[in-house]
Amino acid sequence: MKSLLSKLGKVLFVSFFYAQSCMANEIYVNQVGDDLTLEVVQDGSGNYFQYCAINNDSNCTDMNGNAHGWADGVASDDSTVTSSTVGDDNTVVVAHATGQNNTNENITNIDIVGDRNKAQSIFSNPSNGSHSYSNMDWGGLKESNIEIDGDDNTVKHQSDSYGEVEANISVTGDDNSVIVYQRSMRNVANVDVTNGGGPVTANIQQLGSGWQDTGLNSYSVTQFCANSNGCSVSVTQY
Repeated sequence: MKSLLSKLGKVLFVSFFYAQSCMANEIYVNQVGDDLTLEVVQDGSGNYFQYCAINNDSNCTDMNGNAHGWADGVASDDSTVTSSTVGDDNTVVVAHATGQNNTNENITNIDIVGDRNKAQSIFSNPSNGSHSYSNMDWGGLKESNIEIDGDDNTVKHQSDSYGEVEANISVTGDDNSVIVYQRSMRNVANVDVTNGGGPVTANIQQLGSGWQDTGLNSYSVTQFCANSNGCSVSVTQY
């Protein structure tokens, strides 16, 4: 049975809090069912947004890996979650399960402009299929598009694949740090980090030879740092 959110097809949350307000604008969504399109817009003050469609608290955590202990929905096919945040104490956490059919797509689009950013997009690996050690049938697309422009950034993407994975991440100003983790059955990661007068620190792990590997991997990093004791990209790929 599909949840009310799924039946609505597309859901838009808009949350505005102006400078004089001292209230947080926190949004939590626990999803059950397929074909969800969710869009969340937050503007100003103590933002926080967390989406979960995984029936396992260990995969539905905050930025520090702490589970919140609530019901977290279940694996969901063909869900697109879009979060747009402008200003103040941002933090966006999303968790998709990877779905139950071979062609499902779960996509996260996160766009943050300004202030204490942090973002995360976790996927987990219940996928259907018939992968007998090589016909590439398991799983569907798991894609994170994360873009941050300015202030104390931290970006994460995690996958534990069983099927197609992709991450397109772009960070520009201030105290960057990007961590991408993917596990094989095909991976792609494009990371573009800047600052221009300092940090960056990226750590990209694609890790084949696990979860029935079958090759590919692939990454591209564009980094512009101009030091001042910043920079450092480390890629583990096998």
